[in-house]
Formats: sequence, C-alpha cells, structure tokens
Amino acid sequence: MKYRVYFLILFVLISCQRNTDTIGLEEQILQLHDMDFFNGAIIVTEGDSIVLSRGYGYANFELQIPFETTTSMDTGSITKTFTALTMLMLADSKEIDLNTPVNSFIGEFPYPSITIRHLLEQTSGIVSDDYVFESAQQNEPITNGTFLDFLVQNAPELEFSPGSQFMYNGFNHRLLALLIEQIGDTSYEEFIERNIALPLGLNDWFLRPALLKDLPKNRAVGYRKEKDTLQAFDSEDFEAFYGDCNLFFSAEDLSKWSRSFLSNSLYPKHSSAMAFESKGSLSEFNILHWYNPDGQRTYHFTGDWKGFYTMIYFDIDKKRSIVHLTNTNMDYWLRPAIVRNVNHYLNDGSLPDWQKAQPLEFINEEITGSYYFDENQVAQISYDNRTLEIEVNGKSFGLFRLDSGFYYAPGADLWIWFSKDDGENLTIHCSSIYKLSKGFKKDSQYGL
Repeated sequence: MKYRVYFLILFVLISCQRNTDTIGLEEQILQLHDMDFFNGAIIVTEGDSIVLSRGYGYANFELQIPFETTTSMDTGSITKTFTALTMLMLADSKEIDLNTPVNSFIGEFPYPSITIRHLLEQTSGIVSDDYVFESAQQNEPITNGTFLDFLVQNAPELEFSPGSQFMYNGFNHRLLALLIEQIGDTSYEEFIERNIALPLGLNDWFLRPALLKDLPKNRAVGYRKEKDTLQAFDSEDFEAFYGDCNLFFSAEDLSKWSRSFLSNSLYPKHSSAMAFESKGSLSEFNILHWYNPDGQRTYHFTGDWKGFYTMIYFDIDKKRSIVHLTNTNMDYWLRPAIVRNVNHYLNDGSLPDWQKAQPLEFINEEITGSYYFDENQVAQISYDNRTLEIEVNGKSFGLFRLDSGFYYAPGADLWIWFSKDDGENLTIHCSSIYKLSKGFKKDSQYGL
C-alpha cells in the first residue's frame, strides 16, 4: 500500500508539471498545498498590483486555525534585516561612523578591535553562540545580557582577526540590539515600533515573550513531517534574546517591509542606495543583511527555524516583491524553487517544472573535489576533518550537512545535494532562487 501511495503522489506531481503552462500561479501553489508540499501564506506584488495574496492550510492544526496572510509566525533570522536597518538609522541620526569600536558604547566589551561594521557584516570573529546555549541554566530565560556577560567574563579568543573572514553567528546581531538600546536610549522593541512598524502600518508583528505560554493563541505553531504525520516542531521556550531572531510577523507585514525598499518610503533614497551597495568581499550579504548577487538589483533573505521558514525577495528594477511563510518545515528542494518559479511566471507567463530532488547520501570525503558546470563555472568542495566548505566565484562558505542528503551554505543561500548518473559519475546540484544548476566531478566522464 505504501508504494501505491508513493506512485500516486508521483503521478500527481508529474501531472502538475505537465500543466504548468495552462494553469495560473494561484492554482500552482494550491496544487503544492494539496500534495502537502506547502502550508502557509504567500504574497506576490508587482508595482501597485497584487498578483497573489492567500493563505493555505492551518496555522494551528490541533485547533484548526486557518493560516491567513495576517497570521503571525516566528520568522527566525528575518529579524536581522530589521536590526541592520535600525542600526543604520540610528547611526545616521547620531552621526556615528560604523567603523567605531563597539566598546566605545559598551565599555565592558572585551574586544577593542571589533567595530559596528564587523557586527553588521558578520566578520567579527566572535565565537559561536553555541557556547552560551550549552552553559545556560535550565528553565531560566536567556537574554541578550546573558550573551554579553559570557563575553565579558570569559573573553574567549576570537576565531579570526575581525574583518578577515565571514562567519554566520547570531552573537553579532544580539550585540547590535544592545548597541541600539545603549545609543538610542530606548528599548529595541520601542525603536522598531516607532521607526518602522508605525510608519509602514505593520499590524501583526510582535517581539516574542520569553515563555511560549505567553504567546498569542492564534499565532502559527511549528510542525514537521515524521512518517507522513505532522509532529510539533515549535519555537524554543525561555528565549528572551533578540536582534538576530524572535520577531514575529505576518505575510502582510513582511510584504510591506519588502515593498518599503522599492518605494524608499522608510529610508532616504540616497542612504538606501549606499547601504545596498555596501557589500563586503567575504559573503553575498550587503550591510543591510540582504543577499545580493553581483551586478543585480535583486535582494532576498530567509528565516529558518524549527518548523518555520520565511522568504523575502524584491527586485528594485521590476518593482516586484515575493514573500512566503510556512510552518511545516518545508522540504529543502522547494525552499528556493518557489521564488525561482514565481519569477519565471511573472517574466514570461509560464512555470517550469517543480523538480523534486532525489539526493543520495555520501560521506564528506566522497564529495570533496572540483565540479564543473556548463557555464564554465567551477565549484570546489574541501574537508579538513572538521569543516566542510564550498568555494564558488572565489568565495568560500561553510557547508552544513542537513538530513536526507541535503547541504546548506549560509552566506551564499545555496541548497546543495548530490547524485550519480547511469555511469556512476558524481553530480552536484546547486539550487538558488535564481537557478538550478548541476556540475560534474573532475574525475567523471564530464571532466576536463
């Protein structure tokens, strides 16, 4: 029976692929929902027009609360984009140079060489925040002060010289939140409310309380699929820190946030342009914490935490915004594919196939080596018994093994998996919101 169900789903998926030219975008997303691939909300706009705005499924399956475009959800690292702009707004108003050392404002901060810019660019070299979580007291709220106290009391050696390397680390934006409160002489929450939420009309957002029991009952609960059933996979309890996460938003809130950068309604145009162009050489981030491919004026960022996944994308030239949120631990292959396929639809009226990945499992040593792509691009994967890295376009990014044979590269927002062809040649699949490409290992028949 199990295999009959599998083949039925596969048949429906293939049928969906064959009809992409004859059905609209809303029907496509509905089909994904009906096949249990998408549960959440999506808003697509272009110029002043709403292309799609709809919720699918449930925010709370137990209580059968529908997931609406106004449903608030844990949006994870999307918070970083708010923290970054808030810091720049404050720096502008106080005429603060971003190259100013952090300890000019937080006197006990033990690293005189770390500047505000290093925090914004995630190049500070501060150790992983895992050290704090591992030593935290059970059933006690963890605050931003908890993280600062750890640095002050222990002064752990930096991972690298500030500004010399990129390392994605929540420590940076929690420290930025402390700076915002110190310099702005107000709470982080109040600063965002006054300077961002009220001007944009964000109606559903909130900074989460430390205890899950205090969250609104109609917010989205997190889930994941286990053996074809949904299990709780929700936010952690006792989280009282912020700056890098823990802001809850609805799809409508984030659509307004995204479109504010198209209209320059929140931040002066000249300041916004300089911030968007301020991009270091060590990652694909600009200083506002948006991914930005070289030579393009398109920007996006994601929030990924437990059962929650959020994507914000905007194209300044086309005045286009795409926002989607889900609370059911979306499949890895689909996460970049939604924006990619929606853009195809808006550009030429057709939708390409939804290509469900079929990754194979390999040990780290098996996937190391050089991979060659059709466009004469080369990707290099290395492993030193501790760190797995991928180098693309002269930039190196940590490559983290997920489950089911998938890998993720933060700093590049690449979703990666591996397969073999009939000739047993190893193939790498690199999926981004812009394209799905594959390369072949040097020692295969497709090599040099």
